[in-house]
Amino acid sequence: MKISKGIIITAALIAAVVLLGIKNNKKESRLHDKIIKEVTLVTDGKINPSNNEKLVLVSGKISYTTDDTLCFEELNPPINSFKIKRTVKDFVSYEKDGKTHYEWKERTQEPLLYGSLLDSLYSSEIKINPNVGDFLLDDYGFDLVPIDESYEEAKEICGLKYNGLEYATHDDEDEPGDVSLNYNYFNVSKNNYLSVLAKQTGSTFAPYKIGKNNIYFVFPGKVDSIDKLKDMFKLEIKKDKRGRIALIVIIAVFAALIIYDKTKRTKQDN
Repeated sequence: MKISKGIIITAALIAAVVLLGIKNNKKESRLHDKIIKEVTLVTDGKINPSNNEKLVLVSGKISYTTDDTLCFEELNPPINSFKIKRTVKDFVSYEKDGKTHYEWKERTQEPLLYGSLLDSLYSSEIKINPNVGDFLLDDYGFDLVPIDESYEEAKEICGLKYNGLEYATHDDEDEPGDVSLNYNYFNVSKNNYLSVLAKQTGSTFAPYKIGKNNIYFVFPGKVDSIDKLKDMFKLEIKKDKRGRIALIVIIAVFAALIIYDKTKRTKQDN
């Protein structure tokens, strides 16, 4: 049986992804072992000056100043969070190469003219650096805070109804003029603690250097023991593995489509 060049290339790509993954996993495991040996636990969120410039794992309760600026005015009930992202998209049509095309286009700037609250909305983010215990979370750590919670508490926002995924004009076929709204945030009500693995710098944090690696992790909830830290590292490695598996599947499907198309063309030519 003759093996096609496409199958050989696909097998080589998959083997390369697998071998690279194994190598990266070993490298990550060695780095995690070094972190565990060097880290100092701070389970009460208190600042200890003797830990300055050291690698610390701080587990502390989240606190921040609450005022009207911390939530978008159109939301009722409001979101309890220090980090909220609003995404606004319009379904538009445009002409190209003599044909009409359609796409969802994000509103990234406030419109100059608008007649309603919905027309005035655009993609933006509300944020305020919170305290983690007695520490202030710096901008680097703030960017690492996940915003994977989706807002769905209101039945309707500016006339748009929630369809299970987002607030939209309607849940059937898209038409030019349709609008969609989405809100993602860190849910403080669900997780009122953050844990930060980084270098203590005064009353805040900075990346900690181990070899060529910058160490800075932010974990939702209480990670206040070495065992819990090990569990978080295991989750990181699992995420990497899932990403590689997804890449392998994409490569295999893409190769299968190419081979199928080539086989079909060969049969047609014959």
